[in-house]
Amino acid sequence: MGIHDVVIHTNQNIFAIPPGTLSANPPPPDLFHLGHDLWIGKIDATAARIVLELGEPNYFGTPKPVIQFAQLYSFVREKDAQAAPYRWDEDSRLQLCIALSRLICPTSVSLRHAARIRYNSDSSVADISPSDIRGVGIDTFLNTPPQRDWLTEPDACRLRDLLHKMYSKPSLLDRAARALWYYEYAVRTYYVEMRWVLVATGLEALVHVGRFHSTRQFKCRVSQLAGELGVTGMGISEAEQAYVHRSTVAHGQQLHQLLDPDRQLYADMENTLRLAILRAIEDDKFASVLSDPQEIERRWPI
Repeated sequence: MGIHDVVIHTNQNIFAIPPGTLSANPPPPDLFHLGHDLWIGKIDATAARIVLELGEPNYFGTPKPVIQFAQLYSFVREKDAQAAPYRWDEDSRLQLCIALSRLICPTSVSLRHAARIRYNSDSSVADISPSDIRGVGIDTFLNTPPQRDWLTEPDACRLRDLLHKMYSKPSLLDRAARALWYYEYAVRTYYVEMRWVLVATGLEALVHVGRFHSTRQFKCRVSQLAGELGVTGMGISEAEQAYVHRSTVAHGQQLHQLLDPDRQLYADMENTLRLAILRAIEDDKFASVLSDPQEIERRWPI
């Protein structure tokens, strides 16, 4: 079986959902192939338990707490048996897959439980090494509690198509690719002050043209973009307020305690970014607009 790089999505959030939701919307069947080397499914239960334990804090001199959750399913990247033993997802293909999955259905899947599993020739586990990710957050923080914290088979089909698009037409997706990673970094960040700046920057990466009139570009273009994507509550005045908050934080001031309207404003801004990136990948005509500054100016005038 060679080497598998894995990210386990746990079942922590399935117990708070309404009864019947999981049975009515089941996860993808084992094994659901996303590409020649990527699939979604369950890995061996013993290996999964070890990976989950590796992702939790280690203890010395006290009893180790019992993990209260298990594997729901895993994202798996198959690697050649000759791959370097400890360089988990060195080309970020698995991380890209997970980031794209959030565009379709925002879930709590994180890189907390990520590892490289090396198998013997008889399919038994030889060794497991944690991902040891440095420089970016490994946990995921959703701005609202999820109604469904897992992918379904239709979601997985859509994800497979997104991966194909990302690798087949990269020239049309430069703005979308940059915006995607701003969105992904925001999801991996707990503090809303930092998330606000990242999401606003992601939106600017999509629609900002030239050096001048940044506020005007943001409030006019983001409000038009949100309306086009069906996001309510992000009119021109709301978009302007979102940019004011972004500038407040970016210039070193405090955002202060967020009231419910501002929390909703942030959620609408994040949703606009997510849906815009998703459309940019799936819709070639939309992507072609983003690839041409003049088309951006024509489609969303200021």
